Amino acid sequence: MKTTADERTEINLLHIYDLRTEYLCNPLGLDEPRPRFSWKLNSDKIGVIQSNYQLIAYSNGEVIWNSGIVTGSESQFIRYDGAELVSRQQVNWNLSVTTVDETGIQETAHSEFARFEMGLLHPADWQAKWIEPESEIDIEDRKPAPYLRRTLEVKPGLKQARIYQTAHGLYEFWINGHTGTEDKFKPGLTSYYARIQIQAYDITKLLKEGSNAWAVMLGDGWWRGMTGGTVKNNFGYKLHYFGQIELTYENGEREVIGTDERFKYATGGMLASDMLMGDIFDARKEFVDWKLAVFDDNSWMNVHCTTEHADVRLIASSSVPVREKEQFTAQPFRDAAGQLVLDFGQNIAGYVKMKLKNCKAGQKIRLVHGEDLKDGCFSLDNIKHGVLQSSEFQEVIYYCSGNAEEEYCPLFSIFGFRYVLVEGYNEDINEGDFTAIAVYSDMEETGSFICSNLLINKLVLNSFWSQKGNFMDVPVDCPTRERNAWTGDAQIYVRTAADFMNVYSFFEKWLKDLSLEQYASGKVGITFPSTSSVHNPVELERNIKDNPLWALAGPSGNGSIGEDSAGWGDAAVWIPYMIYLCYGDKQILVNQYETARKWVDYMLACAKEHNPLYEQESQYLNYEEGELDADYIFDTKMHFGEWLEPITKEDTGESVAEAIIRMRTHGNPRVATAYMCRSAENVAHMAQILGNQEDCTKYKKIADKIRKVYDRYLIGDDGVIEPGHQAAYVRVLAMDLCSEEKRESVVKQLLKEIENNNYRLNTGFLSTPFLLHVLVDYGYSEIAFRILEQTENPSWLHAVLLGSTTILENWDGMDRHHGSYNHYSYGAVCDFLFSRVAGITPLFEAPGYREFELRPIIGGTLTHAEASYECPYGTIRSRWKKTKNGLIYECSVPVNTRARVYLPDGQCISVGSGDYRFSVGA
Repeated sequence: MKTTADERTEINLLHIYDLRTEYLCNPLGLDEPRPRFSWKLNSDKIGVIQSNYQLIAYSNGEVIWNSGIVTGSESQFIRYDGAELVSRQQVNWNLSVTTVDETGIQETAHSEFARFEMGLLHPADWQAKWIEPESEIDIEDRKPAPYLRRTLEVKPGLKQARIYQTAHGLYEFWINGHTGTEDKFKPGLTSYYARIQIQAYDITKLLKEGSNAWAVMLGDGWWRGMTGGTVKNNFGYKLHYFGQIELTYENGEREVIGTDERFKYATGGMLASDMLMGDIFDARKEFVDWKLAVFDDNSWMNVHCTTEHADVRLIASSSVPVREKEQFTAQPFRDAAGQLVLDFGQNIAGYVKMKLKNCKAGQKIRLVHGEDLKDGCFSLDNIKHGVLQSSEFQEVIYYCSGNAEEEYCPLFSIFGFRYVLVEGYNEDINEGDFTAIAVYSDMEETGSFICSNLLINKLVLNSFWSQKGNFMDVPVDCPTRERNAWTGDAQIYVRTAADFMNVYSFFEKWLKDLSLEQYASGKVGITFPSTSSVHNPVELERNIKDNPLWALAGPSGNGSIGEDSAGWGDAAVWIPYMIYLCYGDKQILVNQYETARKWVDYMLACAKEHNPLYEQESQYLNYEEGELDADYIFDTKMHFGEWLEPITKEDTGESVAEAIIRMRTHGNPRVATAYMCRSAENVAHMAQILGNQEDCTKYKKIADKIRKVYDRYLIGDDGVIEPGHQAAYVRVLAMDLCSEEKRESVVKQLLKEIENNNYRLNTGFLSTPFLLHVLVDYGYSEIAFRILEQTENPSWLHAVLLGSTTILENWDGMDRHHGSYNHYSYGAVCDFLFSRVAGITPLFEAPGYREFELRPIIGGTLTHAEASYECPYGTIRSRWKKTKNGLIYECSVPVNTRARVYLPDGQCISVGSGDYRFSVGA
């Protein structure tokens, strides 16, 4: 073996970069009293570690915190520890860092300045009132969007201007006709009855001396629009707006203009707008210049103030904003039915901006958004079925103004689509006339993977696009049909999500709503903020007779059917546990520990409920140390289990209601008990990390007992668990549920199941992410690669061969034109590519990639593979390539980290930062 390092110059290239506050770049409107600081280092030397830092924060030219020289290598989530931060305070900060390399040479560098600004921290800071533009409404019908406006005077000498605002519903705002931000779908989705986000923006450059216009439009959004495919009016019936502009002048004067009765409202061209159903817009009814100060609004009505849900806690936006991202040009064609269809080449979540020419006044243009072509024709059959309660689905209806040219782009609707059916437009379509725009949370892209198998490369892109298409403020299952923020899908995929993008703030925000909506019993909902249960008690009462499965969401309710489901509720434990592993920030565990612990306690309580179906079995007859063994088997409640397991099931003819009764009656002890064990063990480890030794000991003992009982009653002596199901064996091995005496037999049974299925997988949602990892762990990497590269259905690459551009809900979805074509969960296989094929693996002993492994697995038909990952400390690279003489392995390790490099010849080398190249003989 030969080891070399890149040649380097003697120039000092130590550089401090990527300074962040609360994981954000120069944020505006924070409400965290002790913000977290972080930075990265780059150096041309080898084995560089930070030896000390000094961070200084300034406000109004004064030092408000000087950390002093702090010895150590910490560069992440350093807590502000200076003078108390106050509302509106502007803070600039920078730091100096000293490092030492492996030869003992020290270097010092100084950073540029970063900044942040506090928001309005106290109720007394607000002069605004919640305003309501609607009077009497029909709660069943679709409603026009309220248009709001007022004028304000700006005096000479304006120094700065800020706007702070939110809504019940969605809002867009304009100052003097100019949009005030690139952010979309504001204020985002939270548990609205508990907390709602405030956005803060700098509008100084949008204002002018004299008269100015403040204009707002409201959309139904998550507040009263269609959610979950079944629920309308989830939080309320009327839309409200709340905002405050603050003008600061050079002489120190501050002027506050808040929402109140002086706002006026009307309805215009936006006749209806719903995130799922879409838009109805009549350009003939749109007011000209209504966003400008010169507009005559004498015919508009005055709003009135409201106290409805006005006592909710106002919080700063704590995640990345939703933004417009990639754009795609339409390729028009006529389908087999002669219909005009636009193909954008990529399945996305977003909308279409259209430019129309030579249309008559009142001419109706209809756009319908879909994912599929069936028998050569545009089709919604794969997604418009099942739970949907609306005939209007993913469509824009536009009535033309009659101008020679006119444009339209949705503000409050978002669709999942690759294809768009166009009706009512017969002009030639040129490039730029119809542009698809992808819309998702603006998370930093952190990971990439390529290899010699082009189908795998496309699988990676498909997975990444499914993440983009479903991570829009919350992680939903699909951007078309349900749009539910399912807990099960998210916990399955969270590790891969963190490979592709920086998802810390995205999940930190979402998980806080999980805690707020956890039921008093400890039960965790299957979606949150819930769209599977209903927050609005009046709406629940109106509809429960027609839909008895509806239930009240939130801590005062008890949830809908399936809210007990193991593997879904376990998101309360697994997601924060994995986020801690990937980013190393204990705060996520501090935030979520009690929620996780209560979920485990809930499962344990459910396990102690006896199921009459099993009371004659031995676990109900045997005691150990005074405890009934059955009390550690979770055999009650309804569980989704290995959802969409691709195994042909006998058609029993039972109805949905009968199937639900059967699932509730039988439970799913093999799945539920496994997750109860894993979550108890995770909680024990979380308690240890947080210094709670009492809970650590308690839950470790519980996990050990569950594992022992599982092995005794749920695994046969011959290793047989559930014939015909790979998932049963994958689950047991991945979660370490079998004794050493049975382990070899369980592995043999798994291999038998794989062989019997011709090396195609038949795992469902829960176990699929673990299949390849388990095979590698037990020495069967070639079988893992054979399954990975399988192209026959069911397999990851089958849909790739059929031309998919995202991950499917069903393995055979494109064969049968059934189910969502943009369902990210099965894309979880990509973590195997990052952590096993490329070998980039974080460690709990030094989380957040402070220390990590580089342990590439060589196998299958692959001749080369490489991945890069932007970890909290910098860029990790891992690349291997087969040669006629063996293998070349190259890697990059960021400053302030260490890696253990495991080479295929068995050698392990510990390295510090730098670029390395290893030659391994054949």
